[in-house]
Amino acid sequence: MDEFLEQIEKRKDEFYRYIYRNVWDTSVAEDVFSSAVLAAYKSKSKFKPGTNFRAWMYRIITNKCFVANREIGRRGGSLEEAGDSLIDLAQNKDYTEAVSTPEDFLAQCGDEVLMAMKKISTMERSCLLLKTMENFSYKEIAGILEIPFGTVMTHLARGRAKLRKILLEYAVGEGIVKPSPIEFKNGERNAI
Repeated sequence: MDEFLEQIEKRKDEFYRYIYRNVWDTSVAEDVFSSAVLAAYKSKSKFKPGTNFRAWMYRIITNKCFVANREIGRRGGSLEEAGDSLIDLAQNKDYTEAVSTPEDFLAQCGDEVLMAMKKISTMERSCLLLKTMENFSYKEIAGILEIPFGTVMTHLARGRAKLRKILLEYAVGEGIVKPSPIEFKNGERNAI
């Protein structure tokens, strides 16, 4: 088997997971994966041996995900759309009860975590997934997405803030986390 195809086969599951998390539709994910592999194969002469094959493939895959999301109209809202009231809530650290580990929290969550990921922008989601799930450095993410290093940090910060807001609202609503000085009414926080 061709060395190029061996590299793709070796990381196929990893690439597919990343695509699926970015396009949120298995039929689209399969199309994006096929399209990315075909594009990479056609461009394999542009790959420089000795460089990071994984990062090179992620750049191609990420571009294909952006195209697919644009075609099906999946865009995350802007930070301004999230609303200032939830920004204040996400920054509040005064809780009387919290779960001990992230795994404990996720075990108590349903599809809300996936729905929260859908609510952030494509760039924020891509940066978060590349950092947290695929363990790329900020510099590698900047190269993969072809954006400045500082922009990666901005997307990560905004994406994390949005997820905190969305998931905190869910956690309080489900009784997973109970705020001490804040009471929720109609989805908004109010001082007691």
